[in-house]
Amino acid sequence: MGFNKFFVKNWQFTLVIFIAAMVLGINALLNMPRGEDPPFGAPIFTIIVAYPGTNPKDMEKLVADPIEEELYQLTDIKKINTTIKDGLVVVLIEFNFGVDVEVKNNDVIREINKIRPDLPEGILLFDIKKATSSDVSILQTALISDTASMQSLKALGELLEKNLERIKDVKWSEVQAASERQIKIEIDLEKMAALKLGLNQVLGLIQANNVNVPGGDIDLGNRKYSIKTTSEYRNIEDIKSAIVHVTKDGKIVRLSQVARIFYAEENYTHIARYNGRRAIWVNTAMKDKKNIISTRAQIQTVLDEFEKSLPAGVTMKQAFDQEIGV
Repeated sequence: MGFNKFFVKNWQFTLVIFIAAMVLGINALLNMPRGEDPPFGAPIFTIIVAYPGTNPKDMEKLVADPIEEELYQLTDIKKINTTIKDGLVVVLIEFNFGVDVEVKNNDVIREINKIRPDLPEGILLFDIKKATSSDVSILQTALISDTASMQSLKALGELLEKNLERIKDVKWSEVQAASERQIKIEIDLEKMAALKLGLNQVLGLIQANNVNVPGGDIDLGNRKYSIKTTSEYRNIEDIKSAIVHVTKDGKIVRLSQVARIFYAEENYTHIARYNGRRAIWVNTAMKDKKNIISTRAQIQTVLDEFEKSLPAGVTMKQAFDQEIGV
């Protein structure tokens, strides 16, 4: 009873304690990490190796094959997928559900460290990443236009991506469903015949100058190869002005005189639509143990400011917002 009497008699002190407890509770509630996906580790790991200046065939032989051979010695593997590009190898290894993620993380690191000394010395980047729930997008923003070129939409998306990544609680932002631009050359055979030029002669000159035209992807089951040639030309104007022939009287014939050279979109590997309209996505993810409410508010400030700068014919909508479900 003495304990109760103390708080009743000293009601001012009791009131202060009550108010302090209430303030601390409200503060904890407001700053508590919130998200739709609780933090957890998935048994998925990505090994990224950058070896600049190496073609895909050599990347496979020198980097991808040794890594795969070592990883396949591990148990509980569900699948291994490897992507090989010019100077880059990305190996994704996924284990069966229910394994200890930390144990598998240590296993992957151990196996990779075994072969690390045997890999080429010129490797610029060697990184092992563990998948987390924060890799999931909390927001998907659509940039929509029926008239703007894909390259214009992509440029806007990349600008928005940079603005969003400046927010301290944002883990990453990424543009998706935007095609790359390629250079196409359409030869005019009649003009070539008039100049007595052979097709192989013109193609040989283009190849000799190492035109940087992406060759696309070769998909072989669990491996995907990105093919491209090395580059000497810096822009399309350099290609147009390339000399393909010199006449007997010393007249220079340039490629633009016997061919149409233009930019074109690459073959789409995926297409984005928002309510049936052409669009690209800008996906955004939040860092671990952050509050989605406050993070989303910071993102909205950036989006509102960015929307004001959009050109005519381009609109912005939210295709997915995780905050709504929290």
